[in-house]
Amino acid sequence: FDVKVNIIEDQDGPHVHVFKAGVEYRISLNTCKVLTYTGGTKAQARAAERLVAKHIDDCWTEWKKWH
Repeated sequence: FDVKVNIIEDQDGPHVHVFKAGVEYRISLNTCKVLTYTGGTKAQARAAERLVAKHIDDCWTEWKKWH
């Protein structure tokens, strides 16, 4: 997985972009749930959610750095 924070924020609130094997998941930092995705399986989506939940403090720190 590759996790990124975009500098320009949209209306979906705080979130990160999680990439794996050509699939992108946008994961809410408030709920650690998928907001949108570009494919993949339910298992991959759950894995992306778990990854963000496990590293939520780091994700928030990075998000706050840019917003």
